Amino acid sequence: MTQLLRNPAQPVHRHVSAAGPLLLLLLFAAGSACAAGQSDSGTPAGIATAAPVPVICSRLIDIVEEKQDAIVDSLNRRGLAYEARGELDCAIQQFDRAIELKPESSMLFNNRAVAYRKKGQIDRAIEDYNRAIYLSPENYEAFNNRGSADYYLDQFDRAIEDFDQAIHLKSDYADAYNNRGGAFARKGDQVSAIKDFNEAMRLKPDSVEAHYNLGVALLRLGQYGNAIAAFDGAIHLAPRLAEAYNNRGVALNATGDCDRAIQSFSEALRLKPDYVEVLYNRAVSFFSKGQRDRAIQDLSDAIRVKPDYAEAFNNRGSIYAIEGQYDRAIQDFDEALRLKPDYSRAASNRALTYQHRNEHGPVAQNPSSVSQQP
Repeated sequence: MTQLLRNPAQPVHRHVSAAGPLLLLLLFAAGSACAAGQSDSGTPAGIATAAPVPVICSRLIDIVEEKQDAIVDSLNRRGLAYEARGELDCAIQQFDRAIELKPESSMLFNNRAVAYRKKGQIDRAIEDYNRAIYLSPENYEAFNNRGSADYYLDQFDRAIEDFDQAIHLKSDYADAYNNRGGAFARKGDQVSAIKDFNEAMRLKPDSVEAHYNLGVALLRLGQYGNAIAAFDGAIHLAPRLAEAYNNRGVALNATGDCDRAIQSFSEALRLKPDYVEVLYNRAVSFFSKGQRDRAIQDLSDAIRVKPDYAEAFNNRGSIYAIEGQYDRAIQDFDEALRLKPDYSRAASNRALTYQHRNEHGPVAQNPSSVSQQP
């Protein structure tokens, strides 16, 4: 059965915001120098006044430094705001300006790297993470985020090393445990993944990602009851997370509870009406209940949304063949093979269907692709 596992290791990225008073710019923006030959106290021109004491001069230097820090802080906050709105080029521009003013800031390189990563410029993101770590070897967020970038490049061993370092620097770093668990899961080590997801949940009980990813790992191990409980937890925390409803439905279907599976799939579709994997999965449950017409309808809807969905053509063709609609079945198998020429299951189903059409008898084999991984 097709499962949408919603990037089981969805890495959690963290920005860092500079601390400091936001009003410094306002406090000093109104200040201006007195005109030559005049004083703001009304002292007549030409009257000598006492020279400023050295303490005043030192304070002026401090003010300039504080003002620059305030500008950097403002640019950083603007960059974070643009990034949150998806205006990534504008975000990078703000971080660029901030870095020009404060090139020794590990935080700024980390934040610009996150924007590059969201743009898909992973190499540039890693360059900035490297710089952030060079400037501050204790920056656990940068290690976590660089590990996430390596994860997107399928460099799971390197990612795990960075997550290890992030955890070493901050032993209660729930996001790093979640992300390392995701890397273990992608390597096929579901046992280590489950251990990390559980630790992330212990440290951060409201982590939607950890609950969800735990459910995925348990589902892969065939621990369907525990997987259902984990997805229930994710849904409790994020009631609009369609992927959790979908995967809970997969687990329920695997236990034979097709009615509850259909309910879970239907809720996912209410949240995301064109969610093709859910349409495919609900069709499996309908087929298991003997509701072939509804299964065909869901598969047809999946094909409408995703015309190159070879597995959906194969499964719809399988149902047509079971019902004796051989020509329609063959048309679907032909299309599945056109889309996916090495699709052996579709080729086998087509051959069987030709055979039984020629014999005008019932299909001897119930094409199994409807209820198994294509």
